Amino acid sequence: MRHDDAASPYSLDAGRIDERALIEKFAGKTVFFDGVFKGDYSLAIVNRHLAQALIDLGVNLICHTAEDDWQGDPNLSAATDIMRRMRDDYPFKETFDIHLRNTWPPATHDMVGRQNAYVAFAWEELEFPQYLVDRFNRDLDLVTVISNFVRDSFERSGITIPVEVTGNGCDHLSAVADDVPCPLPETGRRRILHVSSCFPRKGVDVLIDAFLRSFRADDPVELIIKTFPNPNNISASVLADRRGRLADAAPISIIDQHYDPSQLRALYRSAAMLVAPSRGEGFGLPLAEAMLLDVPVVTTNYSGQLDFCRPDTAWLIDCHMSASQAHVAGSHSLWAEPSVEHLGMQMRAVLDHPDEARSRTERAKSLLKAHFSWRSVAIRTLAALAKSAPSTTETRRDWTIDLISSWQQQCGIATYSQHLYGTPAFEGRIDHIFARRIMDDALPEASSDTIEAVPRSMSRLWGYDLASLKRLAGRLEQGRGDVLWMQHHPGHFSAPDMELLIQPIAATGHRLRVLTMHSVKEALRGGTLDWTRAFDMVFVHSAEDAAALSAAGHPNPIVMPHGVLLVPEDAPAPDPEHFTIGSFGFLMPHKNIDRLVLAFAEALNYEPRLRLKLFNCIVPNDESRATRATIENLIAYLGLSDKVTARFDFIPEGELRRELMTCDLLSFLYGNSTETATGAARIAMSIDRPLLCSRSPVLRDLWPFSHIVKSTEIECIAEALLSLAQNPSLLSMLDRDRSQAAHWYSYPRTAARHVTAIEKMLGGNIDHRRVA
Repeated sequence: MRHDDAASPYSLDAGRIDERALIEKFAGKTVFFDGVFKGDYSLAIVNRHLAQALIDLGVNLICHTAEDDWQGDPNLSAATDIMRRMRDDYPFKETFDIHLRNTWPPATHDMVGRQNAYVAFAWEELEFPQYLVDRFNRDLDLVTVISNFVRDSFERSGITIPVEVTGNGCDHLSAVADDVPCPLPETGRRRILHVSSCFPRKGVDVLIDAFLRSFRADDPVELIIKTFPNPNNISASVLADRRGRLADAAPISIIDQHYDPSQLRALYRSAAMLVAPSRGEGFGLPLAEAMLLDVPVVTTNYSGQLDFCRPDTAWLIDCHMSASQAHVAGSHSLWAEPSVEHLGMQMRAVLDHPDEARSRTERAKSLLKAHFSWRSVAIRTLAALAKSAPSTTETRRDWTIDLISSWQQQCGIATYSQHLYGTPAFEGRIDHIFARRIMDDALPEASSDTIEAVPRSMSRLWGYDLASLKRLAGRLEQGRGDVLWMQHHPGHFSAPDMELLIQPIAATGHRLRVLTMHSVKEALRGGTLDWTRAFDMVFVHSAEDAAALSAAGHPNPIVMPHGVLLVPEDAPAPDPEHFTIGSFGFLMPHKNIDRLVLAFAEALNYEPRLRLKLFNCIVPNDESRATRATIENLIAYLGLSDKVTARFDFIPEGELRRELMTCDLLSFLYGNSTETATGAARIAMSIDRPLLCSRSPVLRDLWPFSHIVKSTEIECIAEALLSLAQNPSLLSMLDRDRSQAAHWYSYPRTAARHVTAIEKMLGGNIDHRRVA
């Protein structure tokens, strides 16, 4: 499928902007623009060109930078229009009609506009940090971003203010004089060029591996890596690691000295192609610069560059998602892992098909000239400012859900569903629930902590045998909601069960099919994940789960943090006469409750105030029953009966939380597990008590605000219990961070992020109604 060469990728252009009328709207308005303007830093380049384009449109712009010695910067001095509008002081006591800002790190608290906006914002990760989400939602009226990818990342992360895509300009290098020859010697080889910081995110390791695999010393090619010195540059270390393969390879050279725009332009023009196997880009400016200079581009089929790198304008590299290792990445963020083999094939394709290379590059150049000039970016920025003016009309998209869940039963999935769908974001959206049948377990009492989601109707169809599964399959087509959503756990639905359900799920009339997987690793143990492709999108709770799902071939895994309940206002307090340690969750060997009991007994010898409360519900299997017997025997053998409270029954969540609030410390000392997220730990966050965690990956997103044991050896745990019990300042040092994280991942916020992702997939053809 070929794109229309002239079609803009940005929704602001969809209605054909009346530029003259738009510019007139800003006549007489005062606009203050502050940020980075000095030097060759990418932010400075963007800010200078955007400011110049706004000035050229007649905007009354005043500029400021907090950088030192900006007056002597040659790049800024050459921008005479901007220099004339620079002021030395920050106008703390003034108010402007509009305040534009672009800095890193972002600061929003001191902006001075009636309308405040961050502009031309770049971001390369799928998750935007929650502390910045809070700042943007609190202080800004608008954020403009440089690609559709950045917008999707922001909205999925919980940004609720308007996010508009203005793109990036890339015509600045085209205007540079073409009078500098390439400074490198002419070898007669065809040059494969890479231009980047060579951060791990840029994929230079993938590029070097693909080049070494695809080309030998007698191939008439060379690889040139244009970069610059920085602490995170991995190009030299990658080459050092592969030194044994370089003797038989085509030449590889690294250029890390500064190039001025004329030299960089000449380097681009000397290349047979630009290759950028990036794991994530906000935009990918070097790719656009190369295309405008008639250089073919090979890049990853992912992230910001896809606004202009399409199958008919570039050579896209296959990839799958994996947990991001970027230095700014959060625990839920993903990046793309490009295929080394496919990258090699795409580089060969460019070299072997020069006519197709010219054709694609001409289409790319046409697209960029039409929509990616700095003037176009400035026009879209003004259109975004005009569009984001405050509105008194709130709208809510009217769509409903048919839900498959173990509703109201004694399991973590049922509890999770109750909390998620009981939030305001899902109020009135549940049309029908296809619930699990009830046999021996009675319905728990309704918790007073959350609002109970009320479906329009419910049927209990599935659960324990093939006949009930077939009954569910036969009833799915009767669903009337827009969205069919399954809360999945392999303990409820095995791989064969899901394979049986694929056809009925595909045959329903739902507009969207959504899956939440609570244990991808355990599902993989039962077979392949091919059945997940019956769903349009899959929510998971960890980056590792999303990576496994992507590697299995699903195109749209989305990491959604597990929700956290808000702390009740009437929470009971711990007994000041004792130091009480609590632990809870379903009782399985990997939870290491036996080690906790042994460590508690050891610590009790030195601190008699210690008490231990265990609320670990037994699971109906031999492993869990054996673990209970071990723990009970340890308590009796060690004479701890008057110091340890142990319950192994299912405790309703409201009662459980009240019991846990009487603890001073909650411990999670997990060992190896197939879990990748744990609902028990999220309950602990909602108790607002200090946490003691092991290094188990299932607890990864708790580590930033938990005390971490070096190992789960008995002596190590005992030492940690004593240190925390006897040092109040150490115990409380992470309280603020933990409380903040509980707010960030509260069920109402997490639910709103789910709604945003679903509405993105549903598209624009949804009825709207006023919120009552």
